[in-house]
Amino acid sequence: MKKHLALALALLFLSCDHGLAPLPPIEPGFGGTIYFEKETWPPADSLVNLWVFASQIFPLDSEKVFQGLFSNPPAIYLYPAFDKNLPLFGDSVSYAFNLPPATYFYVGVLQRTANDINVRSLKVVGMYGTSDVPPIPIPVNVTDTGFLTGIDLRVNFRKPPPQPF
Repeated sequence: MKKHLALALALLFLSCDHGLAPLPPIEPGFGGTIYFEKETWPPADSLVNLWVFASQIFPLDSEKVFQGLFSNPPAIYLYPAFDKNLPLFGDSVSYAFNLPPATYFYVGVLQRTANDINVRSLKVVGMYGTSDVPPIPIPVNVTDTGFLTGIDLRVNFRKPPPQPF
């Protein structure tokens, strides 16, 4: 009888999982798909960088762009990173942009066209916005309780949205 009781207790303890352990933390941010309009890609020499950006500042001017990018903490974030690129010359690419919780008033795709970084070398080529003409940015509210999906962006290099700076 003692052997059966010991065996039953051993099986009971082995079958228990973590019970009410907290769920793993969710890293806040947003993601979606970037769709590139066919046959609008510029020459490779004008694609120094291509990023998704999320700005806590809108409207922007040239001074706010550089303050936002280079402040600590930044007010404008770049994905995948300042020294990296989104994949080039495809039809679409999925992305997952982890960010601190905040409201991002302007989200889009930013092209850097020259090696020097100044306002003339930066061009917004797509944005998360309304279907109005011209489009109006739609804010993205990132909370610490989840990761937003469906933040899809459309890029047409020949017909970019109005430039904010």
